[in-house]
Amino acid sequence: MNMTDKINEYSKEVCVASYEVGAQRQMKLSVLLRMCQEISEQHLEFFGLSFEKMYSDSMVFLLINNLAKIKRMPKHNEKITIKTHPLGVCGAQFYRDYKFYSEDDLIIDVLQTSIVADAETHKVLRPKAFYDYGVFKCEKISQDKRIPKLVLPENMPLVGERMIRFSDLDYNCHLNNTIYGDIITDFIPGGVKGMRFSKIHISYINESTLGEKLKIYAVKENSKLFMCGNNSKGIGFTVSADILPMDGK
Repeated sequence: MNMTDKINEYSKEVCVASYEVGAQRQMKLSVLLRMCQEISEQHLEFFGLSFEKMYSDSMVFLLINNLAKIKRMPKHNEKITIKTHPLGVCGAQFYRDYKFYSEDDLIIDVLQTSIVADAETHKVLRPKAFYDYGVFKCEKISQDKRIPKLVLPENMPLVGERMIRFSDLDYNCHLNNTIYGDIITDFIPGGVKGMRFSKIHISYINESTLGEKLKIYAVKENSKLFMCGNNSKGIGFTVSADILPMDGK
């Protein structure tokens, strides 16, 4: 595979470890998000654009959306192949996808958007700041591939609160985006037992930092889940999900 191919597609094989599997005997949502985060970092690092390199240039990526379509979650010890593709930009948002295969079967398809921001102030930068590295090509994402804005029902009930602890923080000193997978799972009205996600859209709006308390609001209606978490700055994150019984198709 030549360098152009590596730019357009980066892949890795992983085996699902025991600590990545939850009580439902399948890979946890937060682990799915971690795997996406890690392979995108490795893709950039392959071309010399490690987190440390970009941070030294006062630049970081901040996540805006994760939209996952899930046929099924992998099981313990299952070998999967993850392929990621940079798709282009829409305004300030970078689009990237992640496709999870078990052998030749596509089991998870994730579409993600992020922005590039100043490492200290987190002020949004123009995509040109990243494309100036001269590795990835700037292309505009087509209208039909864009992630729609997430809309929630009004007056959702408060279902609990979640304090942000030191162990929740990442290199950017805010609640790591992958941990939202655990928060969503923990605060589903009625509990997660016996159900699974077939589709989930997480939108990250305002960062949560050490000592802040997320107030979690949620409602589950038949096969739909809606949730949001409010912090001191307003809405921290929002969620819309389609849910099925564990044995549902």
